Amino acid sequence: MAAQYANTAWAKMVQQQDGRRPGRIVPNQTPRHLDGPMKRGRSSDIGYLCQFYAVQALMIVLRLVPFPLSGWIVQRMADLYFVCSPKRRHIALENLTIAYGDTLSAGQKRTIARRSFESQALSILELFVIHKMKKHAARRFAIIGQPHFDEAVARGHGVVFVASHLGSWEYIGFAGYLLRHPRAVLVKNLKNPYLNTMIDTLRKAIDTVPILKAANALRHTLATLRQNHGVAIIIDQWAGSEGLWIEFFGRATSTTSLPARLAHKTGGALIPIYCIRKTIGHYEIHLLPAVPLPDGPDWDLQTTKRLNDILESQIRKYPEQWSWNHRRWKPKPRTT
Repeated sequence: MAAQYANTAWAKMVQQQDGRRPGRIVPNQTPRHLDGPMKRGRSSDIGYLCQFYAVQALMIVLRLVPFPLSGWIVQRMADLYFVCSPKRRHIALENLTIAYGDTLSAGQKRTIARRSFESQALSILELFVIHKMKKHAARRFAIIGQPHFDEAVARGHGVVFVASHLGSWEYIGFAGYLLRHPRAVLVKNLKNPYLNTMIDTLRKAIDTVPILKAANALRHTLATLRQNHGVAIIIDQWAGSEGLWIEFFGRATSTTSLPARLAHKTGGALIPIYCIRKTIGHYEIHLLPAVPLPDGPDWDLQTTKRLNDILESQIRKYPEQWSWNHRRWKPKPRTT
C-alpha cells in the first residue's frame, strides 16, 4: 500500500536525455497531482473518504498501545488476510516455487509466504508510527556500511539508492535522516488522494522528499542528484514492455534500468540499500558498496543484472521479509 515507485517509462525518458534510442490531512482540502488536479466522481470521493477515516481510526487505536503490541495485532490481521485472500496467497506460493523450485517443501514455502504477509503489514504500520520511531532513531537504527555511503557522497555527483520491498522499506529514509544527508524518493500516487497526501506527509516527517511520477519528475530527479543529494528507486517490480529482460532467481523478467541510466547520466553512485527488521522496533540499514558502471554497449544490461543479483542474494538471507505476493514474473511482452 505504502509504496510503488517503479514506473518504467522513466527509463525511456532518461534514454532520450542521454541521446540514446530506445501525518493527518483535512479531508475537504482536495489533494492534487504535481501536474494537475485529481479527477474523480462524487461517489468515489465518498468512498475514498470512508477509507481515509477508517485508516485514521485504526492508526489512532494502534498508536495508543505499545509498539510491540500493535505490531502483534497487525501480524494477526495479516495472518487472517493470508487465509482469506486465495489470489494473493497463490501468487506468493507460485513465486516461491519459481525462486526455490523443489529445494523447499510446501510447508516451508507456506510459512515464508505467511510471514511475508506479516512483514508487509508491519511495514505499513511502521510508516504510520514514524514519529514514534523518529524520537529515538539513534537507538532503534543501526547503519551498516556507512563508509560506502561516505565514499559515494565524496564523489559529488549524487547517490542513486537502489531499493526494494525488502524489510521495512519505508524506513530506508532513516539512513539519510541520521547521517544528515538530503534525499528524495520516487513515488507513484495511490488511487485514494487523501491517503496519498497523508502518506507523503509521513515520509516528510524524516525529511524525505517524495518526487511524484509526473511530467516534470525527471527534471526534479536529475536536479536532486546534481546537488549531490540522494534519490531512492525501487527496482523489484514488474517493469512491463520498457524494462530489460533479465534473470531474477533464475527466470527472466522485465526489470527497470532507471537506476543505471540515472547513474550513467549524472555520474552518481549506485548504492543498494535495505532496512532489515531485526525485531519489531529495531532495524539495521544496510548500505552496500557502490556498483560500478562497466564499459561497452550493454553497460545498462550488465549493471541492471548486477543489481538484480545483489537483490536476490539479500532476499535469500531474509526471504520472509520480501513481498512475494507481487507478480514479479509475467510472460515476456512482445516489445521488450
